[in-house]
Amino acid sequence: MKQAKWIWYNGDFELYHSMKLHTRREEFGCEYPPFWAMSAPYPNASFGKAYHSDEEDTVHIITPHKAYVTIDNVRHPVNTDIRVPAGDHAVRVCMLATEGFPCLYVNSKYLVSDETWLTDHLAGKAVPVGCDPAYTQPTDDPRIFKFAYEHCDPVKVTQTEAGVLYDFGREMYSVLRIEGAEADAAIRVTYGESREEALDYPEALIKESVSGQTSYSLAPRAFRYICILTEQKKPLSVWAEYEYLPLEDRATFQCNRRSVNKIWDICAYTLHLNSREFYLDGIKRDRWVWSGDAYQSYMANRYLYFDPAITKRTIIALLGKPPYIQHINNINDYSMYLIIGAYEYYFATGDKQFIEIYYDRLKALYDFINGRLDDAGYVYGMPGDWVFIDWSDMDKGGALCAEQILLWQCRNAMAALSELVGLDGNSYRKAADKLKRNIMRDYWREDRGAFVDCYTTGRENVTRHANIFAIMYDFVSEKRARKIVRCVLENDEITHITTPYFEFFELNALCKMGKLRYAQKKIESYWGGMVALGATSIWEEYIPEHEGIQHYGMYGMKYGCSLCHAWGGGPIYLLGRYCMGVYPTSVAYKTFAVEPNRGLYKHMEGTVPLPEGHTVSIKMDAHTCTVTATRAGGILILGGKTYDLPAGEALTVTY
Repeated sequence: MKQAKWIWYNGDFELYHSMKLHTRREEFGCEYPPFWAMSAPYPNASFGKAYHSDEEDTVHIITPHKAYVTIDNVRHPVNTDIRVPAGDHAVRVCMLATEGFPCLYVNSKYLVSDETWLTDHLAGKAVPVGCDPAYTQPTDDPRIFKFAYEHCDPVKVTQTEAGVLYDFGREMYSVLRIEGAEADAAIRVTYGESREEALDYPEALIKESVSGQTSYSLAPRAFRYICILTEQKKPLSVWAEYEYLPLEDRATFQCNRRSVNKIWDICAYTLHLNSREFYLDGIKRDRWVWSGDAYQSYMANRYLYFDPAITKRTIIALLGKPPYIQHINNINDYSMYLIIGAYEYYFATGDKQFIEIYYDRLKALYDFINGRLDDAGYVYGMPGDWVFIDWSDMDKGGALCAEQILLWQCRNAMAALSELVGLDGNSYRKAADKLKRNIMRDYWREDRGAFVDCYTTGRENVTRHANIFAIMYDFVSEKRARKIVRCVLENDEITHITTPYFEFFELNALCKMGKLRYAQKKIESYWGGMVALGATSIWEEYIPEHEGIQHYGMYGMKYGCSLCHAWGGGPIYLLGRYCMGVYPTSVAYKTFAVEPNRGLYKHMEGTVPLPEGHTVSIKMDAHTCTVTATRAGGILILGGKTYDLPAGEALTVTY
């Protein structure tokens, strides 16, 4: 028998927990739910399965919702024992959930709730049920997302004029515990990612006051520092329960530069902190799921723990349900990242069933995107749209070039996804080809070796963003890509990137063009610049010219810059993909290449995860390279030569 699991309509678990997650943002004492449309689970669902029992059996359907079960067309109540004779049977459970989402559990001798069941929402086609390996016991409740917890004491306690300051040593997302309080004493708690924020009660984003109890367990929040002000004389006992998703790091990286090793560790920790029900953008201020931030997290995931489940949950939560009446997160580019990310998820994992289940929603989202183009066939900002791309000045007076290249890649992704589910993808490919011709005609400036932001305003402004995408997505030939590198990416007169978000995209493009050493230097200067300032996680924005408390300001708020932002984890991907040199050459890494490059490093070694628990380990110095892959299908590319990688055996090449 298979392992019994709680089952639900595919996607309802994710939509329910997305709704719960998006209620938790708070700023300056105000609740702050998201400003885009949210999708909810289906309130009712039907679950069915045909099965055989060799002998008489007792079936007990468990559910917290209003429901009934029919076995061989005979109706029974749920949550009771049902005697079923030997033979072939058809079971169907119909339920309505006024809270949570329809779900059930059964673990009889011959009937088990697992992936073999089908479900529908009393309309539409039946699809395989959803389930999660964390929910396998009858006492589990899928409405409660499971986290792990770790006791953490402050590493330093200091008396200040603002109160007692507790330093926990590094950024964390935790439940704050307070013991030893006097019931009649008010306690004021100020949370800070920085020491300055925790001590600045008026300007701190997150703070609260409690009283009336002798102990407190406060809502999980992000902080490194806590400042507590109270009138009571007796000292309080304060500690944190670090709340986290127990994802196992399957990657490692070390080189002869200690600063790089520390950057890798901090980037990995940043990604872990933001890997929860879904990929968050940051753990303090927003705590929302943004498609652009998540897209980079998908990429880093594959080079840190290669956990398909969190990527899949995030895509489902962002995708929601048709009809689509606005862009994902209200941002034009974020809708396109979602479709591109869904295809890249399939290519990395080979999870065809996921695409088959969600193809209709992906197509509906694409049709929405495609239905909002201007007369020239370009994506542009209609009322209610947010044309983002990056926090940078660019010419958004008309259709923005960077968005058109994303649309081109989106169409290529839709072509591949359509063919995967047995449909014709030619219309998407033809539309992509036509769009490419138009982009080259309207936006490319051969004499400048660059794409301009906008072709209709007459400003002819050049920023890095569209030019980065042109290289990253292989939109241009190698010859033109080299010209872009020379004229744009290596040109200090072009406004520089100020966010780790797009800095990662830029370094990805440069690495593709063989500029690994430049990227290595940038990792040490840019990410290393934050680390040198005491960062224990990577920030949302970093402007090296800023000083002191300037680094913490953003969005018109003194402490508005997130000091733990998922889009800061880019070096995890860059070091795994371009230094370790591991990448798939076919779906689900059935074939893969290892093309290591030390660049500036005298010595490096590490491990890169592959699907299904497999790994590639690389150790390289100035004279030898040793590679061990635990699965077949790999090749080592080194010094212009190619070597087959035998599964489970170390291959050493001397050069």
